[in-house]
Amino acid sequence: MVRFQILPKKPVPAPLCSADAAKAATIGQTMDQPPPESPGQPTSHQQRLQDAVARYHRPLVAYARSHTGDLERARDAAQDTLLRLCQQPADKLEHDIQPRLAAWLFTVCRNRLIDLHRKESRMQATDTARMDGANTSARPGPAEHADNHDQQDRLLGLVAALPSSQREVVRLRFQGGLAYREIAEVTGHSVSHVGVLLHQAMKDLRASMTSLNA
Repeated sequence: MVRFQILPKKPVPAPLCSADAAKAATIGQTMDQPPPESPGQPTSHQQRLQDAVARYHRPLVAYARSHTGDLERARDAAQDTLLRLCQQPADKLEHDIQPRLAAWLFTVCRNRLIDLHRKESRMQATDTARMDGANTSARPGPAEHADNHDQQDRLLGLVAALPSSQREVVRLRFQGGLAYREIAEVTGHSVSHVGVLLHQAMKDLRASMTSLNA
């Protein structure tokens, strides 16, 4: 005789009510989303700023020092430049400044140095009027650089003696590390003219160094 075993029926899950369905959908959407950034993790805007400071602080200081001849003033100019960068809105930094970051930074730094030079010139003129015969210029001249046995100082003196257009492209190229296109954007010259100025400047510097070492 065949015996049949009666199995208990599996419970059928109750249908979700509208509130439960909405909750489940919300949980599913939350799981599909990427986790939020932790408070200690820098945003993309902050990361761009940190990268810019790390990359351009030293070139900006070197470029500014070639103008001022003073390390502390050069550092101040570089810090003012980077501070202005940090004050830019995130959307402007991403879309307008980032594609031409080097040219933007060195243009700001150059304008800052021009402003400082004008301010110092006015102060020096005032001091000269008050103190007859006083030498208020703190910058070493080309002759003082030439008398210095340190080759870097001598070279800086020779660069300072170049015509202004040549001097600026040399500083941007070698102190700032800018490409020809970036130098052209900072100075307003064409790229080809930048090349001509650099070629003539290097030719004059080689001739001056040869005469000094003779």
